[in-house]
Amino acid sequence: MPSTEQPPGGLHLNDDDSPRPVSLTALWTARLLRLKPMHGPRPTGQRVHDSLEIPRWALTLGFLLVVLLFLAMLAFFFVSSEAHAADTSLNFDKATKDWYQGPVRYIITHAEVKAYKSMETEVDRQNFIDWFWQRRDMEPATPENEFRARYQQRVFDANRMFGDTAKPGWKTDMGKIYILVGPPDEINKDLMAKSHRGMVFWTYRRPPFPDLASNTVIAFARDKSGELVISTSPTIDSDVARGLNWVNARQKDVNGELVVPGRRDPALVMNGVPLHQGPLDTLLIAGRMQMLPPAEEQMFKSFAVTHEFFGAIPVDTCLDFYRAGDGSTYSTVTVGIKSTAVQYRTIGSREVPDVVVFGKLVNKENPDLVYALAGDHNFTESETNQTAEIGDLLRFQATGGIKPGKYQLVLGVQDRVSKKIAAYRKEVIVPDYTTSELRLSSITLADVMEPVDYRPSPGKSFYIGKFKIIPKPDALFRPSDELNIYFQIYNPVADSSTSQPKMDIEYQFRSKNADGTYADMGSYAVKESTAQVQGYAVALRKWPLGEYQVTVLVRDLVAGTVAQSSAVFTVR
Repeated sequence: MPSTEQPPGGLHLNDDDSPRPVSLTALWTARLLRLKPMHGPRPTGQRVHDSLEIPRWALTLGFLLVVLLFLAMLAFFFVSSEAHAADTSLNFDKATKDWYQGPVRYIITHAEVKAYKSMETEVDRQNFIDWFWQRRDMEPATPENEFRARYQQRVFDANRMFGDTAKPGWKTDMGKIYILVGPPDEINKDLMAKSHRGMVFWTYRRPPFPDLASNTVIAFARDKSGELVISTSPTIDSDVARGLNWVNARQKDVNGELVVPGRRDPALVMNGVPLHQGPLDTLLIAGRMQMLPPAEEQMFKSFAVTHEFFGAIPVDTCLDFYRAGDGSTYSTVTVGIKSTAVQYRTIGSREVPDVVVFGKLVNKENPDLVYALAGDHNFTESETNQTAEIGDLLRFQATGGIKPGKYQLVLGVQDRVSKKIAAYRKEVIVPDYTTSELRLSSITLADVMEPVDYRPSPGKSFYIGKFKIIPKPDALFRPSDELNIYFQIYNPVADSSTSQPKMDIEYQFRSKNADGTYADMGSYAVKESTAQVQGYAVALRKWPLGEYQVTVLVRDLVAGTVAQSSAVFTVR
């Protein structure tokens, strides 16, 4: 009689009593579907081995390993992403210690690198960066710095077009040439299945180097890392990159051209390179194309950045402050440069100076609060510069609303003819005119003060209200000049009967003695004035040469308060 006992081990008998194994996949599927294992009935209490049964400790260990693997993958992803982002980030303006190692490395001079490394504070480094770009402005008369805009755009383009390797695009050979020289006139690629070599050829019809011939060709071959690098033998280099580590003496390329290592490369010849141009010549041309074009190189080398050149152009500055309607202090920064301190450029039959001034105010307590004077432009040139004679001042001015506080004035002056550069700093306190007591603005001393029939646009240089005022930054007047005194009065109390203020204004003049004391010379008084904008002109033709002080005294006849301010000047 045949046995009816169920065989162990997860097997069952089919209809004809012949044994048939059950696949592991079927057992897993049954377990996942929560089906009862097919081991048939068994006596109560009997334990039958399940081939899918896993110990609890093994399940716990496996789960922990999966979690650790997942965390490791996350860490690798974020760390690599941050590293790549840090490597590809572009720093044009941030005043870090390694700023000079960023994209500007291709155009910064050795002297500039040395000067930048010597900067100890972030403010100094930021000032240097501002001057770095300002000095490279080829068209200072335009509002935009064309060189900076072009350079940054080329860097962005290089990152976009050549950033398909581990390096940022601007660090590659292609990126460097693209940034310095510009895009090629023609691009030929050999990246298709015909040869699989990975070669690119750039042709410059008129390279910006007088020593290079027309139709200069630069070859790139893909190396083992996948990056296209400069090559003097692209046919061989690209084959080596694909695993061919030796070249037969009679090897031919895919087109049947004979490859002669060290003598001729068929790919270069095919792209117009002369037969007589050897690898050394090709290498020298490639090196030349990784330099600045001669015109720009000469301009950059002329920049003076060492401390011995700072202050090479004598400069006088004066700052005048007035109340603005928005709670800020309207400030004018006037810069004076002796006409004999700069060189003149010949334009037609005229000799004219070519000087640019730029600067900013940096808050002493909060260095992040920076006011770029004249915005992104240079200072405005005074109309008197066109008729300035030998020894006269060339004057430039910038204006703007400044938050009251302590600042450092940073100025840069460049004589574009002599290539001299001067840098200056000055501590400045911007007053607060939002208080309610009787106050006076700065006492502005000018040699030109004329009323105008219209109100110029707010913030226009050399104009305040309905007056054209050209201050004398050095406060130095000739006997033939006219001393013009301008100031504004704030917060006088109005008379209830007339609804207008009533003030007595007195101008007190004193001369400076040899011992430093001052002697009274006399005064001029204006009685019961209602005007809050005051101007007074004094002819100096009878004044002795010397130093003087003028004190403006304002008495509010309604409130009984007094305010005064002084300024010094010299007649020479």
